Amino acid sequence: MSTPRVSVVLPVRDGAAHVAAAVESILGQTLADLELLVVDDGSTDATPAVLAGVRDARCRVLTVAAAGTAAALNHGIAHARGPLIARMDADDVALPERLARQLAVLERHADVGVLGTGWREQGPGGDVVEVAPPPADDAAIRRVLPRRNPMAHPTVVMRRAAGDAVGWYDARLPVVQDYDLWLRLASRTRFANLPEPLLIRTFSTAMTSLARDDLRLATEVRVKWAALRRGDLPATAAVHLLRPVLVRLLPHAVRRARRRRRAGGLGLTARHRA
Repeated sequence: MSTPRVSVVLPVRDGAAHVAAAVESILGQTLADLELLVVDDGSTDATPAVLAGVRDARCRVLTVAAAGTAAALNHGIAHARGPLIARMDADDVALPERLARQLAVLERHADVGVLGTGWREQGPGGDVVEVAPPPADDAAIRRVLPRRNPMAHPTVVMRRAAGDAVGWYDARLPVVQDYDLWLRLASRTRFANLPEPLLIRTFSTAMTSLARDDLRLATEVRVKWAALRRGDLPATAAVHLLRPVLVRLLPHAVRRARRRRRAGGLGLTARHRA
């Protein structure tokens, strides 16, 4: 069995409504030399039946007991055969040229270990909103990194060697596992983002909940503090520990308004119907 150029790892739990479209978008890529590892993280809905209907030898389904996204990703990566690991979420859709565009860049730039892209967001009503492009080059990404996550996790392709060097995802973290990984990789490799939107992300109302926001903000402080102690962030970045703390102190009404603006396309450049 030949080694694929890229291994795509897609974790899913109870994603029967969307996972078929996500899988189809990867298997329909213009770059055909790939494998897709779908990690079923303890689904209790019709997800196993949907996945059983996939008839493509490039797709493998790995079933595990529910343990969370980070653990599912680590399990999929452990079974992956490619030198590049691409991320995909079960409710997103990759545009056909996504992987071909990313691998072409990685072939030209051996120093880049993590490459993301721009994306569009699709809300519950079907509106697709074009997001302002992310920071593109390594220097721009590093300027943003101490403040917030500058890369959209499901758009990323990573060199396996870089992830192996830091042990991939911390399964103890309930959220922001990707941000934690970028912070641990920062001293070992370079980052880049293609500005073009090559993925459509599904934005659910659950993502705007204050409870989820509280968990994200608290965990963000935790991973930033750990990065400061390791030396992965400069001491001057300590000031950015204050932002998530201050956001949590805002009145709930203000925070709900911020979340609603996020769901409605704050900072976005164009809106159209899918």
